[in-house]
Amino acid sequence: MEMSIESWFNLHYYGFGHGVDGGGYDDDEEEEDESEEEKPTPKEPIVEVDDREFPFHDDVFYINLKGPRVRTGFDNLPMEILLNIFRFLNGVDRDAAALTCKRWFDAMGYREFLDEVCFHFEEVSICDGTPPIALFLRSFRHFSNIKLTRVQFNGYCEFWDVFGEYLREITFCNCITLTKSKLTMILKRLPFLECLALEEADEFFKTWTPVELKRIEPVCRCLRKLALRKSNAFTVDHLYYLVAMGPNISALEISKCLKQIDAPTRVKILTTILTIMKMRKKKLQAVDFSYTMYDDLFLKQFAEIENMSLSQISLSFFERAPIKDPGIIDILRCQSAIVHLDLSSFLNLTDFALIEISTSLRMLKTLKLNGCWLLTDFGVESIYKLDRLQVLDLSDCDKISDRGFMKAIVDRRRDCMSQLYLSMLPGLTDSVILKICLTLLNLTVIDFCGSDCMNDTSVQFLFCYLKCLRILRLNGCVKISDAGLTGENLPVAVIEIWDTQTTFAICELRSLQELQLSGCFKVTDFTLTHAFRFRELRELNLAHCVQISEPGIEAMSLNCPALEQIDMSDCFHVNDRCVVAMAKNLVRLRSLKLVRLPLLTVASVDALVEYAKALRYINIRGCPKIPKDAPERLKKISTLRTSE
Repeated sequence: MEMSIESWFNLHYYGFGHGVDGGGYDDDEEEEDESEEEKPTPKEPIVEVDDREFPFHDDVFYINLKGPRVRTGFDNLPMEILLNIFRFLNGVDRDAAALTCKRWFDAMGYREFLDEVCFHFEEVSICDGTPPIALFLRSFRHFSNIKLTRVQFNGYCEFWDVFGEYLREITFCNCITLTKSKLTMILKRLPFLECLALEEADEFFKTWTPVELKRIEPVCRCLRKLALRKSNAFTVDHLYYLVAMGPNISALEISKCLKQIDAPTRVKILTTILTIMKMRKKKLQAVDFSYTMYDDLFLKQFAEIENMSLSQISLSFFERAPIKDPGIIDILRCQSAIVHLDLSSFLNLTDFALIEISTSLRMLKTLKLNGCWLLTDFGVESIYKLDRLQVLDLSDCDKISDRGFMKAIVDRRRDCMSQLYLSMLPGLTDSVILKICLTLLNLTVIDFCGSDCMNDTSVQFLFCYLKCLRILRLNGCVKISDAGLTGENLPVAVIEIWDTQTTFAICELRSLQELQLSGCFKVTDFTLTHAFRFRELRELNLAHCVQISEPGIEAMSLNCPALEQIDMSDCFHVNDRCVVAMAKNLVRLRSLKLVRLPLLTVASVDALVEYAKALRYINIRGCPKIPKDAPERLKKISTLRTSE
C-alpha cells in the first residue's frame, strides 16, 4: 500500500504516543481486497503537544518531511528490549540516556535500575526548608534507596510523606540525633520498606531505653532484611523489638559487632541471635555474621537448628577452633542448599572444611575464601566438583600453588565463571595464566593484585583471550612494563605461526570499565599515549606510577572520555597542565585523588573550579605548593561533596 502523504515528524518525544501508535493506521485494521480501490488517507493535522510531565523545557522543533507519521529507530523498541539494553549501561550512562526522550526516561524508572542508585545524605539537616531536602521536594522523580550519615533531624519533615511510599531501603549511619520516636515516625511513612540498616548506631541504642516489648510499632510487613553494622551497644531487648517489627524478615545481618563488650553480655546476645533464628527458621534465607565476635560453640548451636534452609551465609572467625570436628563443618553438612558462601577471614578454615564444601554444596555459585591462610593444594583441588561456580575468591591464601589451582579450575570447562580473584598468591607462576585464559573465556572481573605471576608475557594472554573483561586489577604487579601493555618491543611474541608474529595491546579490551595499575612503576607515557583508548573506562588507578607525566596524561584524557574516577597519587611528575587537561577533557570526572604531588600549584585548583563541573570528591593532601585556602576555593564547585 503506497503511503505518500505529507506529515510532520517530531524529532523530540512530544510528537509520539498521543493517539493511535504507529500513525494513521489502527492495529486491528484488516487487509482490504486487492481489487478494491485504495482510499487516500486524510492528512494528519499538525498539533503541537505541550506535555510537561517530562521535566525538560527545551524547545520543540519540527521538520517537514514526506512520509507517514510512524515511530522509527530506538523509539519504536518494545520496553522489554529497551530494558535489556539499559542493563548493559552503568548508572551514569543510563542517566544520560534518560534525557533522550520520554520513553527512555520512563525506562529509567524501572525498579531494577532505581535500586542500583543510592542517594547519600551526609552531614545535612533533614528539614523541609533547607537544602538538599528542599530541592528534593521539588523533584520530578522518585528513588528507592537512601543512606543518612551524621544527619540532623529537626522536627516534622514532609520529605517522608512525599517519597515514603517509594522507598525500599534505608540506612542510618552514625545519626546521633536519631531517637526511637523519630525512627518510629519515619518507618510509619515507609509502607513498602524492604531493608532497614542501622550502622554505627551506639548512640541510638543508648538513648533507646527502656524497651517496651509489649507495644511494637510500627509493624513493617514488607520488611525482608534487618542489618546491624559496627554497633556494640544494642541489648537483647533491642534485638527482639527490631525483629518483631518485621514479621516477614528473610535476611538477618549482624556484622562487625560485639567487639567492645564483656564476655557475659556477648554470650547473652549470641544466645538471643540463635533463639531468633530458631523462631524465624521457616522464613530465614540469608544470614551475615561476618567480622562479628563469636566462638565455635555458637557455630555448633547454629548447625543444630533443624528445618532451616539457607541460601546465603557470610561468616568470619578469629577465635581458636578445635582441630577435630569444628562447628563450621557441621553447618556445611546441614545447609546443603547454599548458593552464596562467604568465609572471608575465616582463619581456622582447613582443607577438610573446603572438601566438605565441595562435596555438600553442589548448588554453590559464589565462594569467597579471602584470607583463609590454612588452605593448601590438598583442599583447593576439591573445588573442581563445583560445576556451577560463577565467583571464586582465593586471595591471600598464600599456600596455594599451580598444582592445586590447575586441578580445581583449569582442568574443567567453566563457561559460567565470570569473576576470579587471585591477589597476593606467591605460589602461582606465569605458566598458569595461559591455562586460565583458555579455560575461563567469559571472565568479566579478574584480580591479580600483588601476584608475581603477572609479567609482560602473561598479561598479553589476558588481552588475547579475555575480550569480555570489564574490571582488571593489577596493583603491585611490578613486572609489568610498557612492552606488555602495548605489545611493542616484546622479546618474544605471544602468538607465532611460521614467520608471522602477533602481539596485543590493552586497548583491545574494549569493554574495560575499571583498570588498577597502582605500583606498576615501569609504566610510562608510552603506554598512555599508544594503548589507552577506552570508550567505556570509568575508573583508573595510576598511583605510584612514577614515570608518567604531561604527554601521557593529556593523551589519556583525550582518548578515555568516560573516566569518572582517577587516582594519581605519588606520580611526582604530574603538574598543573596535567590537571588542566583532565579537568577540560573529562566532562564526567567525579572523583580525583592527587596526593603528594609536589609540582601542583594554585593553577590546578583554579582549573578544577573552572572546568570540573561534575566533580564530587577531591583529595589534594601533601601538595606543598597548594595554598591553604584551596578548600575554600574548591567550594565554588557546586557538585563538590568532599574535599581533603
